[in-house]
Amino acid sequence: ALPKILSQTAPAFCMGSCSFVVEKSKESTARVVVWREIGVQRSYTMESTLCGCDQGKYKGLQIGTRELEEMGAKFCAGLLRLKRMASPLECNLPSSLLDIENELIESSCKVT
Repeated sequence: ALPKILSQTAPAFCMGSCSFVVEKSKESTARVVVWREIGVQRSYTMESTLCGCDQGKYKGLQIGTRELEEMGAKFCAGLLRLKRMASPLECNLPSSLLDIENELIESSCKVT
């Protein structure tokens, strides 16, 4: 669910570039070890590039601090949304936090 949320809200996130298969070459990575040894069902690795994007609104542009900060904000808002979806009755958040979530989801970096 988190990758789907990010694909809907984060312009720099590309669901088509995601791989959820445990390949032999990835068996020693933290996400696979955490999944196998600790039993965390949804363990992800998020990768970034400094070279630039080949899709979306950042296509052809180099990624900078602003875009990385935007992705971090979208990731946090996505986690909050995921928590609310998973347990809506337990997640009674103050309206100010919900306003911040909506602002994070709606905002984006301006491409110049």
